[in-house]
Amino acid sequence: MIPKPNPLAIITNASFEQGLAGWTSLGVIEDGGHDGSSRLTHQAGKLESIQTVNNLNNGWYTLKAWVCSSGGQKSASISLKDYGGKEQRAYVPIAPSDKWLQVTVSVEVSNRRCTIRLFSDADRGNWVSFDDLTLDPGRSALTILGADISSLKKSEDKGGIYFDEKGVQSDALKILHAHGMNYARLRVWFNSPDGYHGKTQILEMSKRLEAHHIKLLVDFHYSDSWADPGKQYKPKAWENLDFASLKSALYEHTFDICSSLYEQGTLADIVQIGNEITNGILWPDGKNDQSFDGLGALLKAGYQAVKDSSPSTRVMLHLDNGGNNKIFRWWFDNIIDQDVPFDLIGASYYPYWHGTLADLQNNLNDIAIRYGKDILVVETSYPFTNTDADNYENIITNQVQPGYSFTPEGQAKMLADVMAIVRAVPLGRGLGVVWWDATWTAVPGNGWDPAEPSSGNNWENQALFDYNYRALPALDDFLTP
Repeated sequence: MIPKPNPLAIITNASFEQGLAGWTSLGVIEDGGHDGSSRLTHQAGKLESIQTVNNLNNGWYTLKAWVCSSGGQKSASISLKDYGGKEQRAYVPIAPSDKWLQVTVSVEVSNRRCTIRLFSDADRGNWVSFDDLTLDPGRSALTILGADISSLKKSEDKGGIYFDEKGVQSDALKILHAHGMNYARLRVWFNSPDGYHGKTQILEMSKRLEAHHIKLLVDFHYSDSWADPGKQYKPKAWENLDFASLKSALYEHTFDICSSLYEQGTLADIVQIGNEITNGILWPDGKNDQSFDGLGALLKAGYQAVKDSSPSTRVMLHLDNGGNNKIFRWWFDNIIDQDVPFDLIGASYYPYWHGTLADLQNNLNDIAIRYGKDILVVETSYPFTNTDADNYENIITNQVQPGYSFTPEGQAKMLADVMAIVRAVPLGRGLGVVWWDATWTAVPGNGWDPAEPSSGNNWENQALFDYNYRALPALDDFLTP
């Protein structure tokens, strides 16, 4: 009799409550599981635990596992092999040893079986634990692999150049796309002191993105310069408007940019109404420290402007502090009470400011289920060095996160692990990750302050191009969505 294919792959003893039954393993069973009483732990040395699942329907499958570790391993991963292709791995992110993280890996089975492999290579005193594995039909993959490249136009105008990893000079967009980037984020300021980040530049850049088959994510700041949780200043031209006129101005500005992109044939795929708007927009009218009424009305005007100009464009609301679930719940509960419509949730996650990867996963998983919306980590970055290239001190110089050195390798590992957290968001609601700001290298005249041409760049050690303007290894992470 031919075995009947199993549409739901059953892992024997997936929670290790029956010891090592079903597994070939050199690990040990310990107390203190993720959801039960037991877990599998690998200690020092090169160890693997394997189990083959047979009688599968051919097609995509996703392995998920809860993991925690001491950190310090040379390598620790879950993987699938013997499925008809090359072994595919997901590495164990680094988090506090008392925090569990879920990681995923997907493969397309073509021979009706696959082998689960749990692996670690650790020195004495280090350990990694695995628990509560599942293997389900379907693929877990990121659909948005992006970078904010708002700096690029000005960089090029000031003499900035870019090289691929082999040292061949090329268009930065060509390099980024060749490494898997399929979205670019561009900010819009109302009337910038340097004349950049306005309508002219976004229309020009959107044509270039279209030529490289890169989709556009528009980031409205509703200011003449930087807007973030610490400052949401009105454009100077709007300072004396009453609230009704301010709401109209926001609508008209948003509609003008979005409709111009649409008419040019380069419509935005995603538009965010405000940048890191945890504390509101267009202060004081849209500040939400006392009430969400003003902010709610302004966001509704922005949403309507986007949909009136480009109905298929998705609208995102974007907060900072991606590891803080309390803030996200407070903010979105209030916004929903205001009946503000939106399509996507965006989060900034900078590991030196916004908590651990476990904090990020806890927040993203919770809000995905709580609000039923797809989610993006729309800003993240990490240094590849603690030095600077322009004698202008960088913002991040000594906030090294455990297990993630300020090296090209450490930067790449951080991006890969943030991607792993987003990939594991329940129900496939983790859409992707956007790096900030991939192309902002140290080019004279392209500094932090748009009103001061001589200002330096305090972020160039977090670009995805090194101080020789060559593509860094982190870009390769985008090749494994």
